[in-house]
Parts: sequence; structure tokens; C-alpha cells
Amino acid sequence: MVSAANSPPEKSPDEQSGSIELKYQGRKTSRVNSEQRRRTILEAALRIVVRDGVRGVRHRAVAKEASVPLSATTYYFKDISDLITDTFTLFVEMGARKFKAYWEDSDCMLKVAMGDLQPADTDSRKLFANRIADLAIEYVLVQLHEHRDYLIAERAFQQECLRNENLRPIAFNHQRFFLDSLETFFTRIGSNQPDIDAELFSSIILHAEYQGLIAGVEKEQTDRLKVMLKRQVELMLGIYC
Repeated sequence: MVSAANSPPEKSPDEQSGSIELKYQGRKTSRVNSEQRRRTILEAALRIVVRDGVRGVRHRAVAKEASVPLSATTYYFKDISDLITDTFTLFVEMGARKFKAYWEDSDCMLKVAMGDLQPADTDSRKLFANRIADLAIEYVLVQLHEHRDYLIAERAFQQECLRNENLRPIAFNHQRFFLDSLETFFTRIGSNQPDIDAELFSSIILHAEYQGLIAGVEKEQTDRLKVMLKRQVELMLGIYC
């Protein structure tokens, strides 16, 4: 059962994003043009990750994708490990900004839903769970329709983390930002275990995104997803039905 009493103070999106410390491994640049070229190389490498997987990232392939001399990629990144690590770092940085923007856009809708929530009333909690499920489904559908490449890259980097331990701290930061945002939400609605609720809810979102990537998003699948998400929120709100 959730309780608003003695809940820890919620974190703002800025506080959440500030918890991520991202450090690039490649050669540092001071000139704007040099930094732009370095960024162009990383963006090209990220496109290759989406198209061919992490194993497709090679200096020659990235130079061709970025339309720069081969010497440019080896100048900024001494080896493939640095290139892949910095590509993942850029990916996490972009993802943090994207999720922060989504959080800010949906904050008003969350406030409206929470304003109508009456914790002591079962019907009110069921209605609230339904609204949150709708918001979660919208998030998944937006991800699948507008950020499909992002999701593909995310899976590719997750798999590479099994082989490359240098990527694991970056992956942890990436996951932590998402979980911190969800934990903030569950704190706001009065969960007495917001960190656990965040992990459980996150696992459903990730499962839904994966299913959407491999099987598409049909009405039947969307309806089932809503049932799953609504069920999870209801359980978190103490509605066992």
C-alpha cells in the first residue's frame, strides 16, 4: 500500500540529469571547428551502430560514413575502444536530454492526474492507474514511432556491455537516469518503496519497447500492454484485483 507520509523529497529533472557524470575518452578539443568534426564522427559511428551493430564500428567505416579523412578518426580516437566508448557516451547524453524534455512535457498531465487522486478511494486510484497506463503507452508508442533508431542503438550497446566492461559504467548512468525519473514519480504519488516500483515499472516499459521493435505495434498488442501497465500501477497503489 502506498503512503505519502514521510516520503523523501522529490528530485527535479535538473537534479536528476546532474547526477550523471559523462566523460569522453578521445582527444580533447578546444576549437569549435574541431569539436564539430569530432561530433560529426561520433554521430556517424552512432548511425553505424543502428544499421550494423557495435561490431560494425571501424575507423575506415566511420570515416566513410562521416565523409572525413581516415586520419581524422584516428586523430580524435586512438583506438576502436575509445571510439565506441565515446559513441555510447554521446548516445547517453542525447538520451538524457530527450528524457528530460519528455518529463517536463508530461509534468502538467501528471499534476492533473495527481490532483484528482484520492488515496482513500478505490475508484479514484483505479482511474489514476488508468491515466498513468495511458501516459506510459503514449511514451512507448512515441519511442517506437519517432525514436526507433534510439531504441535499436540502446539494445546494441546493452549487448556490447556483456563483452566490453568499459561501457558498463556508462550503461549504469544511462539506466540510472531513467530509474531516477521514475523513482521521482513514485515518490510523488506516495510509494513507500519508490526505487523498487521504479525498477518494476521500468522492466515492463523495456519489455514493451522490445516487443514493439521485433513484432510491431498492433492494436491487440497495445491493448495488452495497457492491461500490463495498469495492472502494475494498481498493484503499486495497493489495489489487488
